[in-house]
Amino acid sequence: MVMKPLIINVLIFCFLSGPAFGGSWGDGLFTVNKHDFGTVALGSEAVYAFGIENVYVQDIRILGVYSSCGCTIPSRTKEILKSGEKGAVLAKLNTNGQYLGQRGATLTVDVETTVNTQLLRETVQLTVSGYIRSDVVLTPGSVQFGSVPQGQTALGNVELHYTGRNDWTLTKIDRHNPFIYARADEVKRSYGDVVYQITVKLKEDAPVGYIKDILRFATNEVKPGTNEPAEIELPVQGVVAASLRIVPPLFMTGVLAQGDSVAKNIVIRNSSPFKISAVDSPDKRFKFTFSKQESPIQILSVLFTAKDVTTETLLSDFIRIQTNIPERESLSIKTETLVMP
Repeated sequence: MVMKPLIINVLIFCFLSGPAFGGSWGDGLFTVNKHDFGTVALGSEAVYAFGIENVYVQDIRILGVYSSCGCTIPSRTKEILKSGEKGAVLAKLNTNGQYLGQRGATLTVDVETTVNTQLLRETVQLTVSGYIRSDVVLTPGSVQFGSVPQGQTALGNVELHYTGRNDWTLTKIDRHNPFIYARADEVKRSYGDVVYQITVKLKEDAPVGYIKDILRFATNEVKPGTNEPAEIELPVQGVVAASLRIVPPLFMTGVLAQGDSVAKNIVIRNSSPFKISAVDSPDKRFKFTFSKQESPIQILSVLFTAKDVTTETLLSDFIRIQTNIPERESLSIKTETLVMP
């Protein structure tokens, strides 16, 4: 019995410092260690997240992140990662005009952990590269939809300004997200000065969740050393928020004695007026009161009476709420109650 903890700790130490990752346990934190931004316009929001996951038992501390070049600004999303937690090291390309042309940087990430009171430190290196154009400017440098209620559309506008050849044109727009539509309209062309108005639309049928995409605009130029068209990237971000929101998401009555009652309210919000049509639960000890009128905010009053319990019992069930919203007729909220006899 005495030796078991010692054996476990030795195994953990070997896993961290062994040859599984070429003798470096720090490399095992990252699945990707390099990124190419491609061609980036001045003012563009070029940010890449190197995902990091603590696959070990011990806590991992990210001591710092440093860049070999001012063309790339590094940061971290978390300082401490517990076992199984995820974070990211962010690399932001400096597109303010100070750095132009082909650029590259090495990001040095210092990490540490403790095994059997022994402090272990590692250095992990990540690399980024990209070509920053001086003849193309995006204003603003990205499309930020912000929070958009589900079922609604959102628009973003960006001006692309090119200075150089008078025959320079955009030829194609590539996108990966089917819920994003984009078009580019030429609004000016004069003596090598070309301006496009770019309109980006988030479609109304976009699902709930984060929106992240990169629009790639092909031009009539050719990438140096290739036969492929030169491209300009435009990041697009946002989040589609559920229009029907319920607070609290978990209904907990706390600890009750046999015969006790507790009354609480559930608040339901929507982007437009609606009404509750019915409420029920498999647990018939719940009683409900609500308004029959339409409103963007509905208050559901819930009364629970602890009865028919002879031993200490954790009651877990759900409340189903029916509404008159066609695309979201019902929603459920989990309930938990601890009853002491």
